[in-house]
Amino acid sequence: MGAFFTSYTLIKNPSLLIELTNRIYDFIIFHRSGILLYSYNFETGEETDESLIKGSILIGINHILSNFIDKKDQLNLIKMKNRQIILEYDTNHGYALLLTVNHKNSFIDNAVTSFMKKFTSLNKEKLKKLSGLIDISEFRNAKGILSEFFEPFIIKN
Repeated sequence: MGAFFTSYTLIKNPSLLIELTNRIYDFIIFHRSGILLYSYNFETGEETDESLIKGSILIGINHILSNFIDKKDQLNLIKMKNRQIILEYDTNHGYALLLTVNHKNSFIDNAVTSFMKKFTSLNKEKLKKLSGLIDISEFRNAKGILSEFFEPFIIKN
């Protein structure tokens, strides 16, 4: 009976299979200056501080971020052979989110939007004050928000 229900559901909504089998690899939040605010690796299930590795990625994207304000020309998706890089920006608060996935889909889009709304709401004052010396430990609350909206992709330890 369960197999029949599953088959019926997938036949009626084939995009559900893509959404259920999708993978997220990396989740990175960075300031428009290129400073890493928070990073999570979905493959290991751990928060990461690999600022040297992530920093090189951010330096490459820094040119994109320098054009943060011009909304119509923002780069939101980079397609590679086996992965896609999703970029979402909050131009009002000066940060962006980078997500590496198999395929962009509506579940991930909704999770990103919801995450950014809550992250901005909880960190609005901290984001306004970002200049000079930045204490990234102030953004550790991102883990709880991440767990809330990306729960199906998080490894249970």
